[in-house]
Amino acid sequence: MRKVSFCDGWKFSRNGGPFRVVRVPHDAMLDERRGPDAPAGSANGYFFGGVYRYRKTFTLSEAQAAMAAAGAMRLQFESVYRNAAIRVNDRAVEDVPPYGFTPFFVDLQGLAHAGENLIQVEVDVTAQPDLRWYSGAGLIRPVWLWELAGEEAPAGKVAPGAIGGTAEGSPVPFVPPEGIRITTCSATERRIRVDVEAAGSAQAVQSGFDLRVCVYDAQGGKLGERLSALRRRRFTCEMTLPEAPLWSPEDPALLTCVVQVLAPRDGRVLDETRERFGMRNLAWNTRGLFLNGRKILLAGGCIHHDNGPLGAVSLPEAERRRVAKLKSLGFTALRMAHNPASGVLLDICDELGMLVIDEAWDVWFTPKSAHDYAGEFLAHFDDDLTRMVRRDRNHPCVIMYSIGNEVADPITKVGREVESMMVELLHALDDTRPVTCGFNLTMMVMERMGRGWYADADAGKAAGEVSPANGLGKDAPRSSLLFNLWTQTMGTGMEWLSRVPGADALVSRALDGVDVAGYNYGSPRYFTDAKRHPSRLMLGTETYPHHLPANWRKVRAIPQLLGDFMWAAWDYLGEAGATAWTHRADEAGFAKPWPWISAGSGCFDLVGTLDAHGALARAVWRRGDGPCICVRPVNHAREVTYKGAWRGSDAVRSWSWAGCEGDPAWVEVYEGRATHVRLELNGREVATRRVLDCCARFFLPYEEGELVAVALDEAGRELGRDALRSARGSLHIGLAREDASAGWEPRADDGLVFVDVTLDGANGEVEANADEWLTARVDGGELVAFASGNPAQEEPFATPRCRTHYGRALAILLVDGPCTLTVEGETTGQATCVLGS
Repeated sequence: MRKVSFCDGWKFSRNGGPFRVVRVPHDAMLDERRGPDAPAGSANGYFFGGVYRYRKTFTLSEAQAAMAAAGAMRLQFESVYRNAAIRVNDRAVEDVPPYGFTPFFVDLQGLAHAGENLIQVEVDVTAQPDLRWYSGAGLIRPVWLWELAGEEAPAGKVAPGAIGGTAEGSPVPFVPPEGIRITTCSATERRIRVDVEAAGSAQAVQSGFDLRVCVYDAQGGKLGERLSALRRRRFTCEMTLPEAPLWSPEDPALLTCVVQVLAPRDGRVLDETRERFGMRNLAWNTRGLFLNGRKILLAGGCIHHDNGPLGAVSLPEAERRRVAKLKSLGFTALRMAHNPASGVLLDICDELGMLVIDEAWDVWFTPKSAHDYAGEFLAHFDDDLTRMVRRDRNHPCVIMYSIGNEVADPITKVGREVESMMVELLHALDDTRPVTCGFNLTMMVMERMGRGWYADADAGKAAGEVSPANGLGKDAPRSSLLFNLWTQTMGTGMEWLSRVPGADALVSRALDGVDVAGYNYGSPRYFTDAKRHPSRLMLGTETYPHHLPANWRKVRAIPQLLGDFMWAAWDYLGEAGATAWTHRADEAGFAKPWPWISAGSGCFDLVGTLDAHGALARAVWRRGDGPCICVRPVNHAREVTYKGAWRGSDAVRSWSWAGCEGDPAWVEVYEGRATHVRLELNGREVATRRVLDCCARFFLPYEEGELVAVALDEAGRELGRDALRSARGSLHIGLAREDASAGWEPRADDGLVFVDVTLDGANGEVEANADEWLTARVDGGELVAFASGNPAQEEPFATPRCRTHYGRALAILLVDGPCTLTVEGETTGQATCVLGS
């Protein structure tokens, strides 16, 4: 079958209001009102929920109606958040999964007919909080239509008014979506196994049709072909492809498998299905993780599903930008936190060579939020996992499945039974990848000690009493928001509670129930557990980013420790202010007040600006060719700093702090190869410091000019240098489309375009201490978002007004042809740039 876009022509209504045309993927919550009285509070960034309706009319020809009647036409929803109710021509669609991140299909058999059809989708997210971070709402990922793809069927998008195409008058065999599975049997021999599921009537499947399997390289060259008679619904063949390239993070070579159903007499192609894959072998044992026979270490980070100012939508160019910028720092792996990845993101990771841990949920049967998924979990977890694996099993980037995050349920007998069922199911669905889970060992210990935490009173009541949500009574484990609040107060010493006497016996049954034991903030146990449990594979599934130097040494020293995943790799919406540093006493806690909107986490801020954590990662993984200077905000140097446990620094890349002459300046120079760094200011030496854990630190009075860091080896030889300069002269607005110099390569002039907006001096340097409000106007395109990296911004992202943050903002445009962006400031005049082809 052929997959074509079904994203155009949707209309949308908010809370019973009038319908308007929207572009799918679409995040209904992003345009929702925000306020300090939002029910979920900081958890989802102070957004309110609502009832959202989508509808779309589409036209089927008589031939296509015959397709639908034969079960050969299906809609694919990659994600609908949440508890979607779907109707086609006023008939309810059955078997719609309640989990908002589970992909699913709607078979149009018995629902669609010739002529005009109407599909309606409704989601209700008024019950808040339903997640511990920002969820988004609605059709947040693409919608596709699958239909027969014979020689006469046209390709292209589905138009809002009609769908072209022809079909045979009688049912024919076809390969349904997700009906192809490709497994690399031997990377050395370049041998694969192709498993094909055929659909159609039993008579059609057994009527002498032929099945042709071809594999092509990225340039369209044929690497191999198999032709066999189709006699049953399941077909398997092995193919040796001696010229096929292997897929790896360094060389992500992709192949395409084409399966065709051929007419028995004239060989016409009656149906064709294409599946992209990468040939690669994955193996794991106590010596480590091996890709194509070579040991790999997972230099990882956790990311949420949102794309900052774009909300929860998943768009190719946004995902490409995010993945490429992370890879430029040395990241080789991402952990999806904490839901299945979008198909768009996995496609990009396949293309760019980024490894992925595909994670199913944040919650099992015990609530963490008052209206989360816990109540539906036990009835649907097997279906959720099956749908996730069937969609993602051919993605070479996916190297591991995770069955959860910080769930304390496995300390109970019922929890361990559920864990065992999930692991067995995943092994049955796909035995080529290991199963992990992100266990917070300290949380599990505290739960058993009776010191667990509830997200709120409702969730606590559900967990502490016999209830439909869990059915476990007073022995049920409890939730995590107040645990996080407590951790914020205690700091990173939380890691050491995982080592209290008896902790190992308590958590080991759960950890050893998966193939790879995931440790959330359990790095102090690595060496001890490696000796105590020599057969246990371990993974740092969530760690403090500023502990990366020490943790990476452990990864390199302990063979069975597969890698490290810092929290977080990129800032995200919700858990507002959870990890940020601030200078106001009323913002000192984990859950920061309105108008905070993002966590304040990551190696990149909300709009993709590098910070100190990114510089540290770059140094640890030695991806740069020299040092990287970061400076703690000089304009706050004389104020008290309230630090979040998940941050080691609030330094940014700037030496331009207008009005701060003589104020204290803390300078951090990140370097992974040197033993010393010499700091120079305006041509004179400030000091030379030893590099400790990839960072040399300096203290000096701020003085505008040029700050230079020189990296030195033990013998005093220069290894590289970096410089920051102060802005000079009158400020003006700078506009520059992001390009390869920003760590990623945009694909085309049209589509989604990212433009950096800066407050520049006459010398082109960005001023960090003169932020002001800007207004943007677009002619010939669409301004999708205008935002800064400020984790406490109040202005909606889709409005044309934004205040810079440390002199920077980002404009995201949708461009289809020549387009002009004009940005005007309060005191900095206006600037214009031309985009598009």
